Amino acid sequence: MLLIGKSFSSTENDEFIRLKETHNIICKNITLSNVKEIVNNWKLQKKNKYLQLFANKNEQKTLQIRPLYRANQIQKIIFTFYKIPKRPILEIRSNKNCNIQSIRKIIYNKNFIPQEIHSINISDYKIDNTKLLNPKLPKLKSNNDKNIIALVDTGINYSLKILHKNIAVKDRQILGFDFWDNDNKPFDSDPRQSPFYPRHHGTTVFSILANDAPNSPIAPYRFPALDMCKFKELVEHIVENSIRVVNLSMGSTKLQDWECFEKVASKYKDIIFVVSAGNNGFNIDENPIYPASLNLKNILAVTSSDKSGRLGRGSNYGQNSVDFILPAERLQVFDHRGVKAFTGGTSYAAPRLTALISRYIEKNPNCTNDEIYDFLKKRAIQKGKKITKYGWIPDPLDDYLIN
Repeated sequence: MLLIGKSFSSTENDEFIRLKETHNIICKNITLSNVKEIVNNWKLQKKNKYLQLFANKNEQKTLQIRPLYRANQIQKIIFTFYKIPKRPILEIRSNKNCNIQSIRKIIYNKNFIPQEIHSINISDYKIDNTKLLNPKLPKLKSNNDKNIIALVDTGINYSLKILHKNIAVKDRQILGFDFWDNDNKPFDSDPRQSPFYPRHHGTTVFSILANDAPNSPIAPYRFPALDMCKFKELVEHIVENSIRVVNLSMGSTKLQDWECFEKVASKYKDIIFVVSAGNNGFNIDENPIYPASLNLKNILAVTSSDKSGRLGRGSNYGQNSVDFILPAERLQVFDHRGVKAFTGGTSYAAPRLTALISRYIEKNPNCTNDEIYDFLKKRAIQKGKKITKYGWIPDPLDDYLIN
């Protein structure tokens, strides 16, 4: 959505001008030891080479300054203004000469859920464009309510019409949930690295599932990054909707992040969780990545190969912890914008296996999990040095052994 020429109200302008003036003063003196004395009403709380933190004495605001270095020289400076508690409201990015390069502002709703990111024109304070973070839900038609795949990720861009035919629908609403914002809008956004430049992941993974399992509706879930123990509610929601296969293209090195997930996954043994092995270049038998390294029978860990079966660059492996390797390098996908692109890695090997399982269930609706595992093992071959438990599935789009 593009909004041209929309300007702030006078109150917003006044506030923005004050923050911009704060930026101008501090930026030009960022290397001085007496920076705490430069700006009225802002008290320096912390200062080192990589971070400065100020608190406003008169307003409920804080300011974080991060200089970015190259060859030990400042190349860029990021000013992030927060309202207390730590809720980012404005970011100003400058070059080493303090010339402003970009300005972005986050707009929240009454529940403090981010709704929009505004890019601001520094010359006239007007909004150049608006990026939606929680857009209106589309009107969708009901589709097949069987053999649904659950996609647990950063959400999807459900405003893209190209996705609509593959989104699982229940009562004319998206079947799924946003366990990050706790609403029914699982929109694709991951603000952990930068709330002003959120990353997108789930839409691309969705496109692999839609391509490889076109008859399986996909229920999108935005994972509970702020409280990982909400995985209990998430999995129970999946169980309530009789979903058998879950795609989880995510992971971390911290077991404590996944202890609640492990507990609920072990309870519902009939659900198969297909997870990515990660892209650290690790042998995860020795350097565990979770949930791929969890010792549960209903978790299948997947890594990525090229078309010849060679391990993808940076893809994790492990002949005990990783079950299968599938071709997932240079795959054509569509991204968060709906634009065709090429990508690869274990995040995209996982949905290829998920889709293969779903196509098997489609033809064998009464199959057991053990029958699914046997089918996958028969499809796999060992090639070269053993780096996974069961081997390489060369063409996951081939329906060999399914019919």
